[in-house]
Amino acid sequence: MNTQKLKTTSIIAAIAIASIALIVNLSQTANVQAVDPPKGNNVYIFAEGVNPQVTFTFGDKVETVDFQLFNQIQGFENNGRGTSPEFTLVKIAGITPYLSAAVAEVHSQGIDSRQNGEYFNFDADVSLMQAGEPVRVFHYNDCNFVNYKVDTRTDNEEGYTTGGKTGFAVVETYTVDCNGYTLGNPAMDALIAEQQRNPYQ
Repeated sequence: MNTQKLKTTSIIAAIAIASIALIVNLSQTANVQAVDPPKGNNVYIFAEGVNPQVTFTFGDKVETVDFQLFNQIQGFENNGRGTSPEFTLVKIAGITPYLSAAVAEVHSQGIDSRQNGEYFNFDADVSLMQAGEPVRVFHYNDCNFVNYKVDTRTDNEEGYTTGGKTGFAVVETYTVDCNGYTLGNPAMDALIAEQQRNPYQ
């Protein structure tokens, strides 16, 4: 009889332990929330954290987009000397409704009919961001896309993938031509504002 009681007690104890373990496990996983993966330039490693972010203004439509590459091609020496500012932007293909609409408009109407569209002659503020603050700003005005292409990168994709893994990177390259631009120096602006601040405020 003792053997029978021992078996019954063992079975009840095993069921109780399994039930408690299941309840504890379920209560711990019930509080876990889905975390959105990092997006934009938060995914990539940039030297000293400086990365390009561009705000496009298409009339009353504004869109801010993270880019991985920004290259000035020409126009630094512009100042009325005949060369218009031109730059390229490269990013992983993604959801950018206004930017995509602007490229589609250039494609459908052609580069020479810029004046007719809703997205032609836009402004672009290229900000070099560090820890959420701009360290340099390029204010481009009267801009238009002169080239756009999609490319799958296979030889330098490590810059676009994370965790030390290799893979393929589908990127969009935009070439932009503008009528002019001005340089912004937020650090100098802050320094001047601090020097002009009333000490009795």
